[in-house]
Parts: sequence; structure tokens; C-alpha cells
Amino acid sequence: MAVWSRSGGMAGVGPRGSAVRSWPAPRLLPGLLLALLVLLLVPLPLPARAVPAASPTEPTMRVLEDAAGALDAARVLAAPGWRALPAGAPNLGYSDAVWWFDLRWDPPPGGGRWSQLELAYPVLDQVEIRLFDRDGVERGHWRLGDKQPFGQRPVPHRHFIVPLPRAAPGQEAVRALVRVHTSSAVQLPARLWTEQAFLAGEQLDQLVQGLYLGVMLGMLAYNFFLWRVMRERVYLWYVLWVAAIASFQASIGGLAFQYLWPEATQWNDRAIVVFLALAVTSASFFMIDFLALARRGGWMLRLPQATAWLCLLALLSAFVLPYPMAIRLAIGCAVVAMFGALLVSALRGREGFAPARIFLLAWFLVLAGGLVLAASKFGLLPRNGLTEHATQVGTALEVILLSLSLAGRLQHERRLREQAQAEAMATQRRANERLEQRVAERTRDLEQLNRRLEQASRTDALTGVANRRHFDERHAGAVQRAIASAGPLGVLLLDLDHFKRINDTLGHPAGDDCLREVARRVAMLLAGQEGGEALLARYGGEEFIALLPDLRPPQAQALAERIRRVIAERPVDSVAGPVAVTASLGLCCRVPRDAADGIAMLREADEALYQAKRSGRNRVAIDLRTAAAGAP
Repeated sequence: MAVWSRSGGMAGVGPRGSAVRSWPAPRLLPGLLLALLVLLLVPLPLPARAVPAASPTEPTMRVLEDAAGALDAARVLAAPGWRALPAGAPNLGYSDAVWWFDLRWDPPPGGGRWSQLELAYPVLDQVEIRLFDRDGVERGHWRLGDKQPFGQRPVPHRHFIVPLPRAAPGQEAVRALVRVHTSSAVQLPARLWTEQAFLAGEQLDQLVQGLYLGVMLGMLAYNFFLWRVMRERVYLWYVLWVAAIASFQASIGGLAFQYLWPEATQWNDRAIVVFLALAVTSASFFMIDFLALARRGGWMLRLPQATAWLCLLALLSAFVLPYPMAIRLAIGCAVVAMFGALLVSALRGREGFAPARIFLLAWFLVLAGGLVLAASKFGLLPRNGLTEHATQVGTALEVILLSLSLAGRLQHERRLREQAQAEAMATQRRANERLEQRVAERTRDLEQLNRRLEQASRTDALTGVANRRHFDERHAGAVQRAIASAGPLGVLLLDLDHFKRINDTLGHPAGDDCLREVARRVAMLLAGQEGGEALLARYGGEEFIALLPDLRPPQAQALAERIRRVIAERPVDSVAGPVAVTASLGLCCRVPRDAADGIAMLREADEALYQAKRSGRNRVAIDLRTAAAGAP
């Protein structure tokens, strides 16, 4: 698990260049940063001057890899393969093996005794520590790790600390055998403390942690308030980013496990991946807004967008992938985002976009903090309060710097808005009201007209049922659905018997009344029938056609017979008096093979209709294939 903290960032749509160029804060930033750095550095040497010989000591160390995990404490010291480790915190990377560490130390210089052994890497899963005196007698045994509830630790501290018991001369602990099995990176930064040195170092550490969390919470609260007031997305991304990076630092440093979820051992590992991925995601969207990349477009926009979505994938992976895979994915996203942010902000700065220079400086501070921490881990820089907390110092400076930039942007844009509002608000409001009224009226008129035109284009004006155009549209879709579902489809053609005689003898108004009444009776029957939604259309003159989806041939023929009876059983009341009306019906019902077969069904229904006419009218005829499919 990497101790290195920060991700990279890229996120949301930001300030205008003129806003930052007109704001004097960029000229003051070097002085502000220098003052803050001095304030952070001043307390660092004080514990060393106040407490003589207070520096902790690293024990000499050797290591053995137990790939099978088969060794125990009784046999491991005699096993071959031990190798000495150089000074400094060992980092053996990710490994599924069990690792044994043999730690040895001498008494503190100038007398006194070591009171505590600290393993300053709080994300190790399983840690077993045994203490031995000079004669090899075991003097203490503890099982620790972030897979154990926090309350089981012998010393309630975010790091793994075991007390070195007081003992008679010659019986004090001078050696520790440490067994480590973890899904995180195998690191063991071990230190021995005197009681005075530990108290002094802990005070400094608590001071730094308090300063860091205070800065982060202060910036978070301040910018959250700005977001609530301004409702600008860039402030929301900033708040999410600050919350995520502070939570990540608290999780990887052990503070969150100590104070927030001391019993949630499974979540503790996932939290590191979740907060790191969330920090990179929110920082990516923040960069898009802050650097106005949406207006810039191109690869400068696509790079942070891609990184953000990849980080969301890494966030989800925390709940499905093993921890080593998930954290590597999250760290990879962070590295890409970090260098992508530096590259994009540098290029935007060269384009003359002034806020990009501030963004570049802010991310450079984060990168510098990570490099300082890495250099201390490799022994290139001394380990002290500054190097141990370099990433926290870097992220705190970054947060402050970007918050100052956002504040300047807010101040400048607020002045511009107030000026513009004072000049144009009244005129704009009246113009908007008139425009909205005209648009609303025109929209209503167009909607009503479109509805009428749509209805007219689909409806037969005389009978009120669908017209042939609408039927043709519905028929093609019904055929495709029947083919897809392998369900039956019925086509029913209906022609009024001797309708020309009605028109010739009683007049066209009486004929129109007959058409309307027949359409009404058939439509009512179709509305109550089972199966899919039927459609009735006027096919031409005195001819109607109906689509009968999901009806088997016997059902379709029974429905056709009911239609014939309901037309014939009661005369139609017309302007010329009661008119007896009958109809001949032709039915085709089956599962169509393809679109061409669906069209052929129309022709076969028409042939069945003429068969009904030839057979004496006022009857239902079915085509041969429908009869063969099982119609009674």
C-alpha cells in the first residue's frame, strides 16, 4: 500500500483569464506560501532541543520470505534464506507470501531504556510480534493488524506500538520477531522510542495532524458555503476533492481507523481505494471547470474526462477486486492524473490562460511533497517531521492556493455580475417576459395545430375510425411483431352488402349514416375482445378492415361471426328511416412467415371476402390456410 498520498486532478469549468489577471492575489501568493511554510517548519526542531537524546532509533533488521506460510516462530530463526536489510524503512512491494522480520537493537545511548517499539505503517493486515531477551526467552507476544479491531491494540495509537516491559538487567527485550502477512505493500518502518522521546514526538505529530485537518476542514467549510451561495459547479468539485483527499490521508495514516470506524476492519482497506479514487475523480472534474477546458475542447478535455471515469471504475473495483489489484488501479489513475494535470495546466498557461499558472503551482507542490516523502523512504533525505508529513504539507498548500484563486475569481465575477445587472436587469426582465409570453402562445398554437393535423392524417373523416394510411403503417408493425413472437395475426375484411342500392334509393346521407353506425358497432366489439390491441380502419367506400393480433383462428372466426350478427340484427337509424344492413366478411388468420407473407394475408382475406359474396352474402368466409390451421 503506497504511503504516497495525492492523486492528480482534473475537473469542471472555471474562471475567466481576465478575472485572475485583474485580481492582485497572484502577486501576493509567493509571500503567503513562504509565511505558511515558515509557520509549519518553526515547531519542528523544538522537541529535539527540549529533550536530550530524544531521537528514535531504527533497529537493525533482516528478513525471510515464507512463500508457503508454513514456518512458525519455533523454526523460522533456524531456517535458511535470511538476508540483511539496509537502514531505512524496508519496502518489499505487494506479495502474497508471509514475511518474517528479525529486529535487534542495543540500549539507548547515554543510558535509560527503550519503552516502545513502533511499526509506523498502519495498513498492514496481520502483524504478529514476539519480544525476546538476550537469552532468547520470550518476553511478550501480540497479534496486531488492521484486520483486528482497534480496541485490541496494547497501545491505542494509529500505528502499531507494543510496550517493551521493564525487566531486570540482562532480561530486557533486545530482539523482536515480526511476522507480516498483508494484502497491502509489505513495509516495516520500525522505530524504538524512549518514553520522553515518544511523548515529544507524539506531541509534534498530533500538532501536524491537527494543523493539516484543521486547514482541510476550514477550506472545505468555507468553499461549501460559497457553493451554497453561488451554486457554481467548480466549488462543489473543490469541496468533494478536499473531503476525499483529507479522508484518504486520514485512512492511510490510521487516524480514520482509530477514531471513525475502529471495528470496521473490512471497510478500512476499501476506504483507502474509495477515497483515493474519489479524490482523483473530483480533482479531474475540478480541473475541467477551473481551467475552462470545456471551452478549450480537444484532448485537453478528453484526458481528464477519461481519467475521471477510469477512477470511478477504480472506486467500484474496491468492492469487487482484491485489495492489491484495486489499489494498484487507483494509484495508476492518480499518477496519470497528476502528470496529466501538470501537462494540461502548463499548456493552458502557455496559451495565456492566467489561472492555469496558479493551478500548475498548486499541483507542483503536491508532486514536490510526494517526491520529498519518497526521497526520505530511500534514504536520500533525513527522516524528520517535515519529510514524514511532506505530502500533507503539499496538499494543504495546494488546497489553500486553489481556494485563494477561487476566492479571487468569485470577487471579480461578482463585481462583473453586479455591474451587468445594474445596467440591464429591468430591460432584460421585460424583454424576457414579452418573449416568454409570445413563445408560450405560439407553442400552444403549434401544439394544437400539430395534434389536429396528426389526428386528421390518421382518421377517416366520415366514420372516425383509422384511415387506410394509418392501417398500412400499423399493419407492417403488427406483422413484424407476430413474426418475432411467433404469434397469430388476423386480417378481417368487411364489405356492406348492396350498399350501392342504399345510396341510389335512399340517398348518400342515409348511406353515410349506415357507414358511421357500422363502424361504431364493430369498434365497440373490437374494444372488448381478448388478445392484443385491435385496429379498425375504413379501407375504401363501404369496405372496412381490422387487424386482430394474438387471436387464434377459432377465436378470430368467432369474433368475425359476432361482428356479422351485430351488424345484421338491428336496422340502422338513418335520415331516411330504419335501414337493414348486412355485411360479408373475409378472414385470414395465421402466423406470418415474413413481411411478404404479411402482405399476402391481405390478398387472401380479400379473396375470402369475395367467396362470402359469391356464397350469398351476410356470412363469414375464411381462407384455406386459416381453415387448415384449425378454425372450426
